[in-house]
Amino acid sequence: MKKIILTLLISFFINCGKKEKIVISGSETMHSMISQVANEYKKVNKDIEIDVKGGGSGEGIQELISGLTDFAISSRELTEIEFEKLNKDNHLESILIAYDGAAFVVHPSNPLSEITLEEASEIFTGKTKNWKEIKGKDSGIEVIIRDNYSGTREFIKEQVVKKLNLGTDEYLQNKKNEYLEKAKIAINNEEITDLILKNPNCISYMGMGIANAKTELKLLKFAKTRKDEFVVPNVQNIKDRKYKLSRGLKMFYKSGKNSKKLDEFVSFVLSEKGQTVILNSGYLRSTLPEVKVEGKRN
Repeated sequence: MKKIILTLLISFFINCGKKEKIVISGSETMHSMISQVANEYKKVNKDIEIDVKGGGSGEGIQELISGLTDFAISSRELTEIEFEKLNKDNHLESILIAYDGAAFVVHPSNPLSEITLEEASEIFTGKTKNWKEIKGKDSGIEVIIRDNYSGTREFIKEQVVKKLNLGTDEYLQNKKNEYLEKAKIAINNEEITDLILKNPNCISYMGMGIANAKTELKLLKFAKTRKDEFVVPNVQNIKDRKYKLSRGLKMFYKSGKNSKKLDEFVSFVLSEKGQTVILNSGYLRSTLPEVKVEGKRN
């Protein structure tokens, strides 16, 4: 009898010490930001363990479809097929948590300081092969792109390579454009940074929040055409709608009777505290700041 009681007590204390777990996976652009939000959340919810993984937007979405993650974080929208698979039971939730811009990055020694959409499209399709063709140095251009799971890869492909950012007519004329076949493929932003620092002739792209944190890289000002103002990719310019390669960053998850811990985390992400963490990590918050209104004293 004593052994049974002892076993039950041990089991009770072990279970009491168990933390509930939330798994988040997907966008490399959002990885650092969500990790910072998760760390703040754990400070006030000590019974929750949060595992944040990268892999790219597509990877996170596939893991959500397969039931391997609680949240998919994504810098792109769902495809029609992904939406159908995730929303079979009408429990799919799509939460806009921040805004970001895609930024073009080069080696700090590169004399180029700005780039147009047309120039970027010509480079990433391989039509422009030397920096001197866009008033740079006389050196061959080495193009780096992300892997197929990357939401930023898809965003740049549609908006820049196929020129959707210039309007529907331009897109229809250029929708067959593809990335340069010989482009180097990087699995994350760390690999992009490493490749650029080793080769001054490289160019790539990454989310603005990540790019601004990597002080060893040079961010190029961007404009749609030479007639437009060249703009630095930063939070203020996204807020003022001056930087044209902006996009929403989202979290996808399944709601329902067992989703209380997920709903509570979403509430924190959208709260003043969560949104302040997002802003401080280099992204534009998705909600307006809370304004304290004090009444007049009689």
